[in-house]
Amino acid sequence: MIREYPPLLIAVLICVMLTGIVIVYALLMDGGAPPPEQPTLPPAPTATPGTPVTTGAPVQVAYRSFSISVTPAAATARPGDTVRFTLTVHPEDGFAAPVEVEVSATALGGVFRDNHDLGTVTPPYPPLTYEIVTPDLPPLVSTATVDATVTATGGGIVRTERVQLVIRR
Repeated sequence: MIREYPPLLIAVLICVMLTGIVIVYALLMDGGAPPPEQPTLPPAPTATPGTPVTTGAPVQVAYRSFSISVTPAAATARPGDTVRFTLTVHPEDGFAAPVEVEVSATALGGVFRDNHDLGTVTPPYPPLTYEIVTPDLPPLVSTATVDATVTATGGGIVRTERVQLVIRR
């Protein structure tokens, strides 16, 4: 025997489904909408001698920033070896703020964690060197990989660089 549903229930279900389809369609189509039109600016005034002219053209503002590089980005060493890493700050567009440098490292699946504040470099940004003596490995471990993140913060800007050290017996 076939069960009959009241016509009002069927009508409500159809309306709910159609409303859902319309909402989904509207959300998907909004991504393809053209950008809003830019307002038309009035013509530029003519200048009299000694008076600056406003053209309405956008002024290019240089965004002061910096980038960093760490060398070597990857190294392999034996326990007891000394490894030297060099961080260089590359200022862009006149950037001249002090840059604070920190290193956080993890190894052995997160069992080992270490953080170091390497200090602050200031213009003209001489290279910052950091030497580490490769630690000994735990018993029964022949190789370990130390993943480090170097974080440089200055002028409200944060830059990171990844470094890897493989320790082998």
